[in-house]
Amino acid sequence: MPFIRPLHFYRCLPVSLGICLLALFPLHGIASTETHQASQPYSGRPVTEIYNTYCIACHMSGVAGAPRFGQYEDWQPRIDKGMDTLLEHVIKGFNAMPPKGLCFDCNESEIAETIHYMIDNSSNH
Repeated sequence: MPFIRPLHFYRCLPVSLGICLLALFPLHGIASTETHQASQPYSGRPVTEIYNTYCIACHMSGVAGAPRFGQYEDWQPRIDKGMDTLLEHVIKGFNAMPPKGLCFDCNESEIAETIHYMIDNSSNH
């Protein structure tokens, strides 16, 4: 009887089905940063304070290729890579950008909101 499988073969089916469902429907809290940021209200320091203290030195004039504040064409290639990539580059450092833009006491939420502030003020309107 070639179509009858031993009983132990069927024990892994619930686990396999569960893994497939998890892949289709991510659990709350494991979604991307973009989803997380949208669902949590921001409670950090004012982003203008963070920008004016840490970001303005490079992002106002475009030092070492930094995307300039207010210049949509500078930000667009970075926006195209997605917020998760952009956030990772800021946190870990990327090219001439030092980790966290030297704001070592900034948490991930503050960094993400400051990125959004710079992008929102550089929109193509």
